[in-house]
Amino acid sequence: MTRPGIIFYFFLFMAPVAAPAHSSDLHGLWQTAKGAIINISQCGTAMCARLQSFRPPDGQRQQDVLDLRNHDTAKRARKVLGLRVLWNIKAAGENKWQAEGYDPRRGYEVSIDLHLLPSGLLRMTGCRKVVLNFCENVNWQRR
Repeated sequence: MTRPGIIFYFFLFMAPVAAPAHSSDLHGLWQTAKGAIINISQCGTAMCARLQSFRPPDGQRQQDVLDLRNHDTAKRARKVLGLRVLWNIKAAGENKWQAEGYDPRRGYEVSIDLHLLPSGLLRMTGCRKVVLNFCENVNWQRR
């Protein structure tokens, strides 16, 4: 076998081992455990995430669902579909980010730590002080 042949076979067998180029990139579609689809994209100088689709309550269309649980009564008339759920997403280390977020299920904003796990899951930890700190972890799967 000639040298060029050896190099060709090296690249042929090693290429599948290489990590995908977007492995540490958050941009794209993510699915929550409840089946909602979130789109993370660039929003000015930082990234943000918008609710692209979700399972609406029985008898409703997702296009008509309002943000009725928002603690800010002035925002309760806005639609949930397309709502920004993460904003000001900024790098905080290798495969780690920090952001501000909004949970439409509970109607409040929290600071969130994001960590892209080796499995490809995006783990988010958000905490809110309610007498004591109440923290929750959720995982999103890349679509």
